[in-house]
Amino acid sequence: MVMNEVKVEIVVPKSGLDYPLTYLLPEQFLDFSQVGAPVLVSLKNRKTYGFITSLNSSCSLDISNLKEVLSVAKNSLFNQNHLNFYYWLASYYHESISRVLDAALPSIDVKSFHLLDVYSEKNNKDLKKCEKSFFSASSVSCLDNCEPNTICKPDSFYINSINTEQNTAANNIKLTEDQLKAIELIKKPIKDNFYKTFLLHGVTASGKTEIYLNLLEYALILNKQVIIIVPEIYITNQFIDVMRKRFSRMLNPHEFAIFHSKIAKKEKLINWFKILSGEIKIVLGARSAIFAPLVNYGLIIVDEEHDSSYKQESDFLYNARDVAVMLANKNNSVAVLGSATPSLESYYNAKEAKKYEYINIKERVSGKFLPKIKIVDLKNEFKSNSPTNGSGVSKNINFSDEMLSDFSKKEILTNIEQKRQVLLFLNRRGFSTFIICKTCGHQFICKNCAVSMVYHKGKSNEKSFLKCHYCNYTEEVPKLCPECLSDNIEPYGAGIQKLEDKVNELFGNTAKIARIDSDIGRNKKTGTDIFNKMNAGEIDILIGTQIVAKGHDFPNVGLVIVISADSLLNMPDFRSAEKTFQMLTQVSGRAGRGDMPGNVIFQTFNSSNYVIQYSSKHDIEGFFEKELSLRKEYSYPPYSKIIALRLIDKDFDKLQERAFFLKKIISKIIAINSEFKKISILGPSPCPISKLNNYYRFQIIIKSPLVPGEKNISYMHSLINIIKNERELNKFFAARKIVIDVDPDILI
Repeated sequence: MVMNEVKVEIVVPKSGLDYPLTYLLPEQFLDFSQVGAPVLVSLKNRKTYGFITSLNSSCSLDISNLKEVLSVAKNSLFNQNHLNFYYWLASYYHESISRVLDAALPSIDVKSFHLLDVYSEKNNKDLKKCEKSFFSASSVSCLDNCEPNTICKPDSFYINSINTEQNTAANNIKLTEDQLKAIELIKKPIKDNFYKTFLLHGVTASGKTEIYLNLLEYALILNKQVIIIVPEIYITNQFIDVMRKRFSRMLNPHEFAIFHSKIAKKEKLINWFKILSGEIKIVLGARSAIFAPLVNYGLIIVDEEHDSSYKQESDFLYNARDVAVMLANKNNSVAVLGSATPSLESYYNAKEAKKYEYINIKERVSGKFLPKIKIVDLKNEFKSNSPTNGSGVSKNINFSDEMLSDFSKKEILTNIEQKRQVLLFLNRRGFSTFIICKTCGHQFICKNCAVSMVYHKGKSNEKSFLKCHYCNYTEEVPKLCPECLSDNIEPYGAGIQKLEDKVNELFGNTAKIARIDSDIGRNKKTGTDIFNKMNAGEIDILIGTQIVAKGHDFPNVGLVIVISADSLLNMPDFRSAEKTFQMLTQVSGRAGRGDMPGNVIFQTFNSSNYVIQYSSKHDIEGFFEKELSLRKEYSYPPYSKIIALRLIDKDFDKLQERAFFLKKIISKIIAINSEFKKISILGPSPCPISKLNNYYRFQIIIKSPLVPGEKNISYMHSLINIIKNERELNKFFAARKIVIDVDPDILI
């Protein structure tokens, strides 16, 4: 044993442990070991990687009982400032530090650990090849030619395909007065290194992207770094094009990086080091890009801040929007939350709580008008167009068969004749929402989840199949009912494939028709081709799910039809009205973005619903006022804080028993602690989706009112900490059979 060995604390991301482990650091690693350095260690008789979190462990164990660190990389992946923030995230979200690091940091392949820090001059030719190619993820493969003990020097690589030959002027766009005011307002705290969060609430096509670009340019002039996060990976492609045109003269290709889950591990690591060195100035990506290790924070932009995709719903349950705000706060920088339909929490924080500065842009750029919206009541449509059984309900015509009202059909034809494009929106994948036996009523439920299987119609050379959209389990469509052996099995409900068939039947001879949903969009090339064709005018009618509502700019769309405007209203969640309003407003905003005004049709069976009415009038203030009053009445966010405790088990009886035992413990803790008296408990009860991936699910909701000047939030966190440390429950938290969801986005 070498006497100069020291004890160090190491967090192993893949361990799930909520505390660091103590190892011995051999003398040969002392000179270059630092916080954030990747290490190789042995854990449970296998090699794994971890990160040094302290060079001075207080562990009282004798060194003879400690294992040695096997190897240390010379390049850290984070500094003490980043580590402090990781610990804050672990504390706020009640998550283990190992899971936080696993989510935040690039994954390291143990077999190629040596590539992290050994430079080899003889491989410069290979490295130069990569430089010259302005490589993307696929071209990182040249690294495979490097010999062992070779590292890709962080400042030797370029990212993606920004074309510096494109000689576009910096900015020939004339800004509106509202845009100029917003830009000047946000510039000051960026320059002064002062924390501030702005809620940029601008109607669709009001020029929010142009505001982002001006702010980004200003931050670059000040030599600051910027993070831009967008809701979906495919939207990054649009931003790449915009930024390539805008910054081709002032931004070198290697000063820009893209971060999301599809980026190759090697590429992500290379750019991670470049961000840490300050070489990369702009980081663009989806949710996980918020963890990019900036060293000179200037600006964090969250586009479409209301979007649910910013909430991670598995493993580490964080919300990237909320992380962005706290990240800006702790680094004396600026966060800009942009949306045409802000979340109620953000709107409340800006308008009532005054935590954010509110910027409202009510008009579209270039004097363009918001689209006119017409509500088509499908109940009346079917009454007037078909024979009835005396009750006013059609005997022969079913919405799931027709899907388009007569008025909608006429408007589609008119737009096609005018050479304008049509967007049809239906947020249901598949052909039909379920299939049923008409003889005995049997429905086909996923064997792993308590949800109906969705019927997907196969193409001409493929079989149709049933698919669970939660666990992805598939099976062939049965010929006979398993309950009564009848062959009287039929699909019910309307999915996007069925809509596509109907549209082809009606307009296939006169229009070019395409469909885009997440089943198609998973293939990056196919999805990109469809959007490119739409922009080029090669598609007359585009049929899409929510993928078409997020951030797309199709200037020639003259008509948007929402096939079933009230479909989201039936979701068993307190945010269903808010999410419906956001979706309707966002998809409506795809119409009339060019020189000609646009029109929108809401097809609905619930035309008098306040969400439908406010959406049709573009009255977001009216909707907020109505919805906030309801939230206040029932003490839901933003007037309260919610933490969900979700329990899972394959044994339903054990799960139910555990859920009520947990409720009993929580009630007892609240009863004997006066500071918890305002905290209430809802449940336990089965989750609305009571089984997923073969696990039964229960939940308990812990709720406390938010009262200015009171410490209710800190009391809730204290309560959770006490619950986690209860001896009878500890093992269930460790095994993830009880999961804590702070600020849940959805309660199903």
